[in-house]
Amino acid sequence: MQILYKGFNQRANIRSYRFDGVLPSERPSRIVKNLEFMMSLDMTVLAEHRIRIQEAPALCLGILQSALATPGADTIPFLSYTITRAEILAFASARDALVEAKGTRRKHRPPFKPTTPAQWKWPGQ
Repeated sequence: MQILYKGFNQRANIRSYRFDGVLPSERPSRIVKNLEFMMSLDMTVLAEHRIRIQEAPALCLGILQSALATPGADTIPFLSYTITRAEILAFASARDALVEAKGTRRKHRPPFKPTTPAQWKWPGQ
């Protein structure tokens, strides 16, 4: 099953993201629609954990993919789902661990020191 992001609606601090779960047919031009999923989350909880709004669809997609990844699951057991604070916290900690791992792999470079004009040598001198 492929999951396609379709957009969002927002009422007060609750943003609902829409996804379509589709099963591709034999021909790529004909896609049969399977299910529509609504994932809701509280925007204030995102702000508390310093998660950018642009990362929210990735959070929702990760939850949908993990629901599909369970053994023997060919469909997702819900059509509408409210993302919990614990799931948002798990997403934030995984993101922070990834950023920290990237930071430790980066080699430290000494600061750039420009040469003084006295060290410049012109051709033929």
